[in-house]
Amino acid sequence: MDGGSRKKVVIAGGGVAALEAMLALRELAEERVDIELYAPDPRFWHRPLAVAEPFDRGPVRHFDLSELALEAGAGFVPSSLVSVDADRRLAYMAPGGAVPYDALLIACGAAPTRAVDGAITFRGPADTARIRELLAELEDGAARHVVFAVPAGAVWSLPAYELALMTTAWVKERGLEDVTVALVTPEEQPLRLFGRDASRAVQELLDENEIATHLRAYPADARDGELILVGGGILPADRVVALPRLHGPWIGGIPQTFDGFIPVDTHGRVQGIPGVYAAGDITSFPVKQGGLAAQQADAAAEAIAAEAGVELDPRPFEPVLRGLLLTGGAPHYLRGEREGSAAERSEASLEPLWWPPAKLVGRRLAPLLARLTSGELALEPQPETEGVPVEVPLEEELTARAAGRLPEPSADWVDELEAQRVGDVMTPDPLLVAPEDTLGEVAERLAERDLGSALVVEYGRLIGILTSRDLLRAVAGRVHPSDGRVRQWMTAEPLTVRPSAALPAAALLMTEHGIHHLPVVEDDRPVGVVGMRDVVRSTSLGAGIGLGL
Repeated sequence: MDGGSRKKVVIAGGGVAALEAMLALRELAEERVDIELYAPDPRFWHRPLAVAEPFDRGPVRHFDLSELALEAGAGFVPSSLVSVDADRRLAYMAPGGAVPYDALLIACGAAPTRAVDGAITFRGPADTARIRELLAELEDGAARHVVFAVPAGAVWSLPAYELALMTTAWVKERGLEDVTVALVTPEEQPLRLFGRDASRAVQELLDENEIATHLRAYPADARDGELILVGGGILPADRVVALPRLHGPWIGGIPQTFDGFIPVDTHGRVQGIPGVYAAGDITSFPVKQGGLAAQQADAAAEAIAAEAGVELDPRPFEPVLRGLLLTGGAPHYLRGEREGSAAERSEASLEPLWWPPAKLVGRRLAPLLARLTSGELALEPQPETEGVPVEVPLEEELTARAAGRLPEPSADWVDELEAQRVGDVMTPDPLLVAPEDTLGEVAERLAERDLGSALVVEYGRLIGILTSRDLLRAVAGRVHPSDGRVRQWMTAEPLTVRPSAALPAAALLMTEHGIHHLPVVEDDRPVGVVGMRDVVRSTSLGAGIGLGL
């Protein structure tokens, strides 16, 4: 994309990342770009206050996307991105067909799915009525023990803490002394991403409100007045409210992970797909939160603006975590920065740490929404200062933990199958293919060897896996075998196991994530593939593996 003429930028999505990028692009690139926004829902929902709505403490707001687009001099079309032809720079919309672009920003967000069977899944505004029904059951005595659960997976855990604290405040206001509230989370410490000091303050808040907190615990199934945990633990629970797992929408021609997320670099570029960017919850960055989505969008917008001819040095995405904890009383402002550095700061405060002090933090979007609502989304009076600027990235190790992978299988399972390891049953000498190979070439090689998957390597490093399911998606998208490339249709950043891993660990991963092939790696080098059939043939894991998964 040269800078000699106006460039067409297509933004797919109508959430925080899409809107922040739209505003940033107009500010940075001015008249160098024409911007078109595509989203299936004509409204933008301000969801961060959804946890407060069941308690009548802050309704969810919505805005017409056409009006927000007008603020940025952009167009809006109610349509969804379904596939991309990167070679021809065409985005296929439904409805609408092919849309040409110079730069495409994918910011479609992620869809919530049930994570704990038998639980109330709290997705946001759509579940306000169900939470109100729960409160009525507590007041009527139909339920006494309620548990708020954070599942394993890429999930933003703050709403579970808010729901637990606000429910406790609601219960105390009504003098319901026999009601108990508990919190279950895979985290090692409460809201650990915010740092030690903020985490300690949140733990004190939970203790003060007598909320039983179960850390390093993985909820599996809610039934018969109990919450069953992975590994066999049981908690009394008349009702369980669980956060959802998130899955990205499948987009043809774009490499995505097994759960639909798009890997990008620090400037939002989809590697190997020129002109295509992604930001927000659709990316594989594990922490899904509006403020971080806005920061990703700003980084992508700067990169696109530079490609359009703006003289600037695009800044990379360096995530800074900010949050506002709703408690039923005064809100607590939380901030976390890199752990272990000289600039480390972790804080919990009743005073605003940034402006506007709303839950949604976007450099351009938050002030716009505050203006459009005459300040309603700014929860406190504006401080005399400009706020506290924080520019230190989150600790990489902590963000990796946020994905909340399932724990290793319990010792008794491993002991029972001590002699059975992945290396004993895997298919050695896997089919290795390059990202630029055509789908037709790979399909022929798979048929010759009667295999169901090929491992994608680049410079000796595993970057993806191409399965029969991926090929079927390409066929359904009417991609010609000699035109489609492996990079565009592979499952990127696949889950892997080592040859020394116990078979129950492989079975847990495959069952939990609904996949049938796991690459086996040693020293970052692919050495085989283990499939669900291999595991089933070699073990009799019984009901243990299937429990709640």
